[in-house]
Amino acid sequence: MANNEDLLKKIIAHAKEYGFVFQSSEIYDGLSAVYDYAQNGSELKKNIRDYWWKAMVQMHENIVGIDSAIFMHPTVWKASGHVDAFNDPMIDNKDSKKRYRADVLIEDHIAKLEGKINKEVSTRKNSKVPIHVYWQISKKLKALKTDFTLLWIMMIWKPSKPSLKI
Repeated sequence: MANNEDLLKKIIAHAKEYGFVFQSSEIYDGLSAVYDYAQNGSELKKNIRDYWWKAMVQMHENIVGIDSAIFMHPTVWKASGHVDAFNDPMIDNKDSKKRYRADVLIEDHIAKLEGKINKEVSTRKNSKVPIHVYWQISKKLKALKTDFTLLWIMMIWKPSKPSLKI
C-alpha cells in the first residue's frame, strides 16, 4: 500500500510541476485531496472534451448535443431511464460502518470460488481445465455431444485457460 501512495505522490508532484494541477485554495493553506486544473490541465481537459464531442456528437447524423443542468425534475430522470437502469444496490455493514456495492461483493465472491475451483483442478492428476462456454450457445446447440462440436466452439470462443487438453 505504501508503494501506491508513493506513486500517487510522485504523479501529483509531476502534475503540479508541469502545470496540470495545483492544490485548491493553495494560498490559504489548501484543501486536502482537492485539486484545481492549472494552465496545462485546463487545456488538456478542453482538448479531451472537444475530441469526445466531435467523435460522439458531430460525426453522427442522428445525435444532437445539448448542455443541460444536472439538477432536473425527477420525471426527466425517470423518462430517460436513469432511475430504472442506473442504480447500485448497497449493503451496509453495521460492524465496520462501511457501505459496499452488492455487485462488487458478488463479483469478489465469484472470483474466490473460481480460484478455489482452479486450485482444486490443478492439484488433481489427469484433470482438465474447466471450459467456459456461454450458456446461450450451449442452449442453442442443445448439448455438446461430439469432440468436433466442442472443438468448433473453442475455435470461436477461446476458453479462459490456454492450456486446455482434449
